[in-house]
Amino acid sequence: MGRCIYGGIYDPASHLADENGFRKDVIEAIKDLDVPVVRYPGGNFVATYHWEDGIGPKEARKSRQASSALLVEETLTFPARPELAWLGTESNRFGTDEFMRWCRIVGTEPYLCLNFGTGTLDEALNWIEYCNGTRDTYYANLRRKYGNAEPYRVKYWGLGNEVWGPWQVNQMTKEAYAERAHQWAKAIKLLDPSVSLILCGETGHSSWDHYVLKHAIENIDMHSIHIYTAATRHLPNVTAPLCAERSIEITSSLIDLARVESGTPPTKPKPLICFDEWNVWDPERAVGSEGAEERYSLSDALAVAVWLNVFVRQAQHLGMANIAQSVNVISPLMTTPEGIRKQTTWWPLWLFSRYMRGTTLGLHLTCGLWEGETQPGWIRGAMRTPWLDASAAIDDEGTINIAVVNISDEEDIEVELLGLSGQCHIYIVTGQGPGVLMDPEGKG
Repeated sequence: MGRCIYGGIYDPASHLADENGFRKDVIEAIKDLDVPVVRYPGGNFVATYHWEDGIGPKEARKSRQASSALLVEETLTFPARPELAWLGTESNRFGTDEFMRWCRIVGTEPYLCLNFGTGTLDEALNWIEYCNGTRDTYYANLRRKYGNAEPYRVKYWGLGNEVWGPWQVNQMTKEAYAERAHQWAKAIKLLDPSVSLILCGETGHSSWDHYVLKHAIENIDMHSIHIYTAATRHLPNVTAPLCAERSIEITSSLIDLARVESGTPPTKPKPLICFDEWNVWDPERAVGSEGAEERYSLSDALAVAVWLNVFVRQAQHLGMANIAQSVNVISPLMTTPEGIRKQTTWWPLWLFSRYMRGTTLGLHLTCGLWEGETQPGWIRGAMRTPWLDASAAIDDEGTINIAVVNISDEEDIEVELLGLSGQCHIYIVTGQGPGVLMDPEGKG
């Protein structure tokens, strides 16, 4: 989608690229966040993606496409395919092997999403064998042939993406998806019992989530939900991420219900929630088919901080949470020919990544409430919206870190911290007003 991979992560024509074609400035920024896992290849894109088009050395990919001994210009020799999610073209210059190499360099773990649109179970099993196979079998040997003797050991595999959506190629009903996911999961676990399979949920508060969990919970390890928030006015914008908090709570209850109804033994670990797409995104402001390149304001940065507070508070229910996306596309990072620009939303993400690690601590918060409009509207009837939004964590060394968001665009709020002592360091993200943007150089 847009410039996330080509022109973002992978840009061999750039003077900032390394010998692999990876943007070095992007690598350093992702390293600075200490990202534990990255999802690929998405996203709606995956519904027509065929992984074998993008494996092996570039020369091998070129020779597969060439119809004679004479190779045409390199840009035409890759198995380029129409990309139907965003009506682009996938060149397949970046594929599985490049992604694994990039993950190793960044120091992150890969998470691959399977094609539930035009893909088949055979294709999925072959991809898992290619990535994880250790035996003397065809796809494991193909990986070895392409220069990767050791398996990639990909742990996380998604059973499709948003297959409930009318925008999807081969949209499915909840009944059809639950049956297919159950059968695919059973086969995948036979091939590689070590993998963690992620069921395709919706928002966590839908009948889709209830049904697919009830009928496909047996062999899954996490349940995926997606939510994006945005509002044109500041207070609805900054409180919108609270809908994710209620969605996490509902999803966790639906998982419990599915386990009860299916008679799951209590000794079997409870599936966690994989919140593998979240962010502030206004599709009218940043159109997906045009690259979805948002310009984020201070209000958006505060909304991201509330999102992150939600994840800290609800950490017991979460297996992972993945901001969408990493570079250029509704992203805190933007690349230019000269370098990288960090948007307003980068700073809360960086602070949480650096400091909010360890174990969640309970907080008792006393403050006033904002009682105006919410977006979505159901937040108002489901939960409170205090002027301060907060979370806390204690790290392995015993240091307590607290994140507090003042959502007011008019008043400072003095905070009294009780029960703590010792030295205190304070980091502040602020600006002249909620609509302020970073300038083109990434400065406030």
